[in-house]
Amino acid sequence: MDGTGHITRRDLIHGAALSALGASAQAGGFAGQTDADNAVAHAWRDQPSRWDNQAVLRDEDEPDLLVVGAGISGLAGAWWFREHAGRPVTIRVLEAASELGGHARRNTFTSRSGATLIGYGGSQSLDSPSLFSPAVHALLRGVGVDLQRFDTAFDQGWHQRHGLSSQAVHFGRADWGQARTVWRAPGEAPAAWLARTPLGARAQRVLARLFDETSTHNPLPGLRSRSARAAVLARQTYAQFLRRGWGADSEALRWFQVSTQGYFGVGIDATTALDAWAVGLPGFQALDLGERPFAANSPSGRQLRLSTDDYIHHFPDGNAGVVRALLRALLPAALPGAEGMDGLVDAPLLHDRLDEPGQPLRIGLRHTVVGLRHLGPPGAAQRVELRYLDPQGRLRSVRAKQVLLACWHRVIARLTDELPAAQRRALDDQVKVPLLYTNVLLSNWRAFKAAGISGIRCVDGFWGDVALDFPVALGRQRPPASPDEPILLHLGKVVVPGGGAPAREQAAAGRKQLLGWDFGFIEGQVRTLLDEALGAHGFDSARDIEAITVNRWAHGYAYEYMRPWDAWWPRGPLPCETARRGWGRVAIANSDAGAYAYAHSAIDQATRAVQELLPAARLPEWQRFPGPAMPS
Repeated sequence: MDGTGHITRRDLIHGAALSALGASAQAGGFAGQTDADNAVAHAWRDQPSRWDNQAVLRDEDEPDLLVVGAGISGLAGAWWFREHAGRPVTIRVLEAASELGGHARRNTFTSRSGATLIGYGGSQSLDSPSLFSPAVHALLRGVGVDLQRFDTAFDQGWHQRHGLSSQAVHFGRADWGQARTVWRAPGEAPAAWLARTPLGARAQRVLARLFDETSTHNPLPGLRSRSARAAVLARQTYAQFLRRGWGADSEALRWFQVSTQGYFGVGIDATTALDAWAVGLPGFQALDLGERPFAANSPSGRQLRLSTDDYIHHFPDGNAGVVRALLRALLPAALPGAEGMDGLVDAPLLHDRLDEPGQPLRIGLRHTVVGLRHLGPPGAAQRVELRYLDPQGRLRSVRAKQVLLACWHRVIARLTDELPAAQRRALDDQVKVPLLYTNVLLSNWRAFKAAGISGIRCVDGFWGDVALDFPVALGRQRPPASPDEPILLHLGKVVVPGGGAPAREQAAAGRKQLLGWDFGFIEGQVRTLLDEALGAHGFDSARDIEAITVNRWAHGYAYEYMRPWDAWWPRGPLPCETARRGWGRVAIANSDAGAYAYAHSAIDQATRAVQELLPAARLPEWQRFPGPAMPS
């Protein structure tokens, strides 16, 4: 949010894939991709011989469509298939996790005051709807998501009314040798507030020059055209650009390190200067780059430059609200009373209605698919057989007329031996970005009111950012009217090590690091930060924190193509186009298939996949390339 109260682009990636709704996550402990949810799949991966002597139980039903994955893409695919099959159809959805929604996860808390607070633990918002494809708009309308309702549901004046207009920057003791929080008053000169930081004199001078919007310093002298300057910016990281063009030292680089992580899944050590420009980071004042994106910008970089939307299209539970809308359309008995947009928030989800035998659509949770094969040559077979492990760990098989794989690409590569080597390599190219989304229930927000802030930016610390929850009024959820009322606080972290390694390598290394952290360690990081940053304003974590839920996403957002690591971007060929090729009676959907970690990409890919399964149908046009199209 800027100083006028106008909602601006938010610096968190929000994907199309982050998990659930259903019975809400327990207020406390891990949610997301928990050890319990991962246990069966990892056991099969590591020791499949355990099932060698177990009889395979055969399911009697034979659905018209079997969907693997109950995230946004899988449920969207089920909806499209039902709408365009031209006849009544039966559909089964198999989901390995214990909740619906993929990466769209609801967290629910009950405060000591008796109030129920709902937050998002994953896929955050519907981002930039003005750029959505006709297919995405058609599906959202079809399942009752009214985008205009957010114009009144999102209280854009809430922060300003409560005096939360200042910005806080925190330097943690463990990272900087001292704990210091600096408040930047609106309009305050950079040199003034930088002098209150623990940064050295050189870093302060460099940052003051960078933040001077009237600066005429040209960091790329001798390049006369915009295209030439953009080409150079696409070949170097933002860290290199700051060192070479602005004389930045290591402390100045640390100031910006995490600034790009929320968009691209890596810090400034691995993000191009051209994408940093798209984000709005400083240093480009004298380069006359214009407003339009360049071809070499990443998909998110393009979206950032082309979007004209306020960032307000947010359910209290994030895109779990979209999942609930899909469920209401597909299986209304499981979400009774879900009338309108408000009902999507308040209605209880009845898990016992999800997988009732005999109904035309069934959703089985904790059903882990481990194998797929056509019954005959894929080009001629009439049936596909899948094997899966049920909640009791028994190996079962089910046959279907057609299959939609809405699970991760790297899983698909291991489900079948029917794919050519080139496609398997392309599927393995998708290395997901590991994330932590943590929700903290506070008994009050008096310290934030006293400080005059709605969030904290952490400088090269454990957390990237801290923010009070979005002020959205839908259903019985309302933003608090008084600082004495409970509120949710959201802390985000993209878990990558930095150091300039390629983006995919950083994601793989970050995943190992994330899985090594226990809840107590992460909880300690939450309490330390809040006590350090807000203790002077009366905050006491032992008194004011009522509950913490850590949403752990070791396999988070889909990898997005970007320079300098993908030199063929955007000319191609793109690995996702090879990876998502259907074969026989099988099609592939999910945000991996779009290489674009947004909810609307998950819907676009579901649309494409169902069009492949139903070639005679006429589905709306979907986005065929990662990110928005370049303007002509």
